[in-house]
Amino acid sequence: MLLSLSIRNIALMDEMQAEFTGGLHVLTGETGAGKSILVDAVALLLGGRAQKELIRAGETKARVEGVFDLSDCPSALDMLRAQELDEGEELILCREITVQGRSSCRVNGALLPLSQYQAIAAQLMDIHGQHEHQSLMDEKKHLGILDATGGEKHQALLQAAREDYQAWHGCRQKLDAMKKQSAQAGERMELLRIRQKELKSAKLIPGEEEELSRERDRFRHAEKIENGLREAFEQVYDGASPAVEALREAANALRPIEELDPAYAALRARLESLYYEAEDAGLSLREMLSALDSDPDRMEAVQTRLDLIRRLSRKYGGAGSAEMLDKLREIESELAAFESLDDDLDALARQEKALSAKYGASAARLTEARKVLARKFEADMEKQLRDLNMAGTRFQVSLPACPPCAEGCETAAFLIAPNRGEEMQPLSRIASGGELSRLMLAIKSVAAKREGVPSMIFDEIDTGISGRAAQVVGEKMAAIARERQVLCVTHLQQIAALADHHYLVEKYFDGSRTRTRLTVLTGEDRVNEIARMLGGDAESARAHAREMLKKA
Repeated sequence: MLLSLSIRNIALMDEMQAEFTGGLHVLTGETGAGKSILVDAVALLLGGRAQKELIRAGETKARVEGVFDLSDCPSALDMLRAQELDEGEELILCREITVQGRSSCRVNGALLPLSQYQAIAAQLMDIHGQHEHQSLMDEKKHLGILDATGGEKHQALLQAAREDYQAWHGCRQKLDAMKKQSAQAGERMELLRIRQKELKSAKLIPGEEEELSRERDRFRHAEKIENGLREAFEQVYDGASPAVEALREAANALRPIEELDPAYAALRARLESLYYEAEDAGLSLREMLSALDSDPDRMEAVQTRLDLIRRLSRKYGGAGSAEMLDKLREIESELAAFESLDDDLDALARQEKALSAKYGASAARLTEARKVLARKFEADMEKQLRDLNMAGTRFQVSLPACPPCAEGCETAAFLIAPNRGEEMQPLSRIASGGELSRLMLAIKSVAAKREGVPSMIFDEIDTGISGRAAQVVGEKMAAIARERQVLCVTHLQQIAALADHHYLVEKYFDGSRTRTRLTVLTGEDRVNEIARMLGGDAESARAHAREMLKKA
């Protein structure tokens, strides 16, 4: 439960501190005093939208901090331990916003992303305001309201149905995609087979194009190559004065004097080595001359092969032989996948059928659980409505079937007959504002008897009621406060008189600025506030207020 609340620079509140305990706390005050501002501050603390308009005029940032006792909130403790934020049975939430639109969220001093912060805050407190009445008018919300009254077993059934639906839905999407793929497979496979045949018949070899280009160039320049080789051969090996002969004679000329000086011997050895090199070069030149091929058929074959490779290269995006061979492997892999498509389609169809049956079983169990839950909810609601001065009102939950979805195979609609002898009609058609307030309070009373968040805030949920109905609404809130900590913003004196703790929200002018403050009321101060709510400050109103407090 909430132990303390600190607000700084929120609207008219420059600095406010408040302490809370268990039981029913009411906040009262004149219209426009700032009661809704306080609720907005708590909403911000719990992870609500960070609106820079909340920041007090002239300030650059605003801050809200709350201290919570977690002894009655094991779910929050588990979440904190999982994130290593556990610091005992007290928790500090802190939210700060700036005029630049930035906000920060801290849990026990540690910065957290907003989503994680909200998940923790959701375990601590609920805010129920007038806008929630409208959720009763929207039948799309009724199923969620019904499911929320179910215990752990019901929530497990709901979660199982959601998971089974997601698995079935995902498989069904894959099956639909595969069926579409299968319908298009024939045309695609025909194209792939044409490409496969084309690439396979080409018998491509990596690097072949470069080698063929060199061979073609040799054919194109055959005469020039032959002339160059022949002249070189004659100069080195087979001419009138070949180089090999000159080198051999030079080496022989040094032989008689090589013993006279090592330098002569070394020079002779070099000349002899050059002779052998020249001789080897000459033999190589002769081999090249002999190997020259001027076969026109071969030249045409080389050009034809090059044309084929380059045509394929253009067709496949400028790829070389190696890349085209990779493309061939991809085509063959895709063809193999297509060829196994029918088997995969059959397997996926069987899986989809099994998942559909599994979801159907989960949804059927959920449907039966909802039927039982609906009957119990009806009985609990009628009891609560009797307590809320709506004796004779019949309440019914209809569970019409709907197409399968993550929430099951039915939706829900709340029906009421406010008066004996009337037919059941949709709540959204006939409920008045006062009836909606009491219906919502009845739902919260039912929920309070089950495990849930330990603290609730009711923001003028008593709108549209008065007299005896206001008294029983106050008694019902007091009953909820025996199960949960309850903070209630109210304009009804009957509810204020039943509170365990009474706070006055008032606006005042300090000589320079208008401010809002929160004051704990006791004794005659509380009597005077209830007298004001009764419509006057005369002694008769104060006497009436004392009597109300005495009876409460």
